[in-house]
Amino acid sequence: MKRYLIPVAVIFLSAFFTRNSAAQIISNKMFSLGTYGRVGAGFSPAIKGNIGRSLNLNGMGSVGGRMEEADYAELVAAFHYKTPGQKSDTTPINVQARMAMYSGKGQLIGNVNSTNYGGVAFALPELYAQADHIMGSKWSAWVGAKFFRGNDVHIADYYYFDDHSSQGFGVTYDKTTLAVLFPGNIDTNSSVPPNFYVSIIDGTPRAGLRGRSMIVAEQVFPLNDNRQTLKLLAEFHHLADASAEDTATAFNYPSAGGWVAGAQLVSTLSTKITGSFNQAAIRYGHGIANGGDGGNTRTWLTYGAPDLATNKFSTAYSFTMVDHFLLNLSPKYSLNGYGIFTNSHGAAASHNKAPDYFGREIFNRKTEWAIGVRNFWYITNWFHLITELHYANRKDGSQDAAAMTKFSIVPTIVPTAKADPWARPHLRLIYSVAKYNQFAADNEYSPFLKETGPKKWGQYIGVRAEWWLF
Repeated sequence: MKRYLIPVAVIFLSAFFTRNSAAQIISNKMFSLGTYGRVGAGFSPAIKGNIGRSLNLNGMGSVGGRMEEADYAELVAAFHYKTPGQKSDTTPINVQARMAMYSGKGQLIGNVNSTNYGGVAFALPELYAQADHIMGSKWSAWVGAKFFRGNDVHIADYYYFDDHSSQGFGVTYDKTTLAVLFPGNIDTNSSVPPNFYVSIIDGTPRAGLRGRSMIVAEQVFPLNDNRQTLKLLAEFHHLADASAEDTATAFNYPSAGGWVAGAQLVSTLSTKITGSFNQAAIRYGHGIANGGDGGNTRTWLTYGAPDLATNKFSTAYSFTMVDHFLLNLSPKYSLNGYGIFTNSHGAAASHNKAPDYFGREIFNRKTEWAIGVRNFWYITNWFHLITELHYANRKDGSQDAAAMTKFSIVPTIVPTAKADPWARPHLRLIYSVAKYNQFAADNEYSPFLKETGPKKWGQYIGVRAEWWLF
């Protein structure tokens, strides 16, 4: 028996070390982490239990000021590849993943977990590979899902012009970009707008976004010795038949299309302190490309009710204008402001409400606009006094317009000691007060009013932090 044990042991150890030597031992050091987030605590004295709620109007998200936004965190991991050869032939290659965390009840940390009611939710909005200036050329390419978007109005958390964030692929040659995107089937029962098309995956009709394909083209033109850039945008959307095989079902909708055209002018402004700019944009979306709503502008989030005679969105449209500026007027003061106007209409003939595919009455027209400014007083490099003043107005259908005026005063500690609007982290003490018009108050047209009932005034008091590091 013993004479068999030695060879068996040798074979076992040989197999073990062979497997061990073939294991993938990670030695890569080309790795980096980034993050964005906000966290804190807030309360509204008028709400039972003193729960803090946003004072902004329904359907406008953070447009109207974002100081009351709930906890949110992103962790971004990126892997960087080195390429051999001369420096002029080097291709920067990155694989990036972003995990987002938030809570449906507002609180993200502490005694909250994924099993709580309204507990922590996780999302993976980015996972893509990208190669820039391939082998020193003007060509770049990416594949995956990414935050495919440009400028935003930060104080309103509003990516106003070219937010194509979705899954797909794209290529860029110099200043020309072409991308093909495939927004997939998503549940829209709890998001805004409430319904676009019907998704049928397992024979059961669901309110969702039917899988569509998008072609996006962007062209950038430098102007005025690169002090200005003009960006032109074009999109084409195509929605295939719901079911090519089944011609009897009530949910066999015909194919549909849409298109988008827009222009954005970004200008560098001459002020005493560098960094000042003005961004102006105009955009028109037609057909199924007339999204979005709820404080976002993704054109594939189709707005309004369908034309039930054709089951299409052929006459739907959306028109948006935005101006956004930053003025660094002195070492002690900066001014950041915006103006937004949107007019959207679904495909139904009604200017008020119309039935969706399940017979539910939804608004088929909206007009919304907002203006706002944020003032930065740099009392010291590490202590800034921020104030904000916003006015928001939203008219859904043919009903009266809801309006809100909000003022916030925000003493802020900036531990990096930079007198700059973009210095982070911020440690903020927040007091916001809002006044609603009679229609907004009577119809409880904000998350705050949903908790308190009809009121003309609302308050929010909080201590919050905001950070980013990329």
